[in-house]
Amino acid sequence: MRVLRAAFVWVAVVLLTIGFGVPAIFAAYFPPRGDWFLWFARGWARCLLAVGGVSVRVLHPERALGGRSFVVAANHASYADIAVLLARLPLPARFLAKRSIFRVPILGWSIAAAGFVPVDRGDRSRGIATVDVALRRLRRGRSVVVFPEETRTRTGELLPFKAGAALLARRSGLAILPVGIAGTRAVLPAGSSVISPGRVAVSIGEPIPADDARARELTAKLRDEIERLRREAEENL
Repeated sequence: MRVLRAAFVWVAVVLLTIGFGVPAIFAAYFPPRGDWFLWFARGWARCLLAVGGVSVRVLHPERALGGRSFVVAANHASYADIAVLLARLPLPARFLAKRSIFRVPILGWSIAAAGFVPVDRGDRSRGIATVDVALRRLRRGRSVVVFPEETRTRTGELLPFKAGAALLARRSGLAILPVGIAGTRAVLPAGSSVISPGRVAVSIGEPIPADDARARELTAKLRDEIERLRREAEENL
């Protein structure tokens, strides 16, 4: 039964990606560019979670409201984190995503058209270009989602944070919106292709102003806050 269920879910994922992704490619080009795409992206993510039997609870959603743009920073334990944030983060945002995802037919084409930003870990020259592209998104009044760990944890514990979110906040003048996610590792662990039913909680923190803090200090403060929010999310699963 487990094998049959996994096969059903992945067939549904493929069909949902085609059904939402193809029109999303065209919708992404309608002005304001990329905003219409988010309607399809949220629909895709919500249907994907429903098919997978994943329920999501969001704590403190009012902290993301008010029409403000943020550098959104979240912990990263699973590819399911992306679907969860697309479905339930209460603000329009673009993601920094691994370049390899942009090569996936339909999915990659649609997120490229919508203005998502490709990331190359370990490539300094492309890393600088990534920051510049993300800054352009922020200056157009859009939020950008960053995973400061840059890769998924395999233990559930937070990995060391990179300074990208802090640098974006300092250069854009925007606050960082910290987000803690719990439950996604059980739903879709790193290294697994089986989506399991389960509960996920997302805790949204108070915005952290960049001010004049050094990137290292801001990154340390951000990591502490996301760890606190992750634990709060775990307690509310």
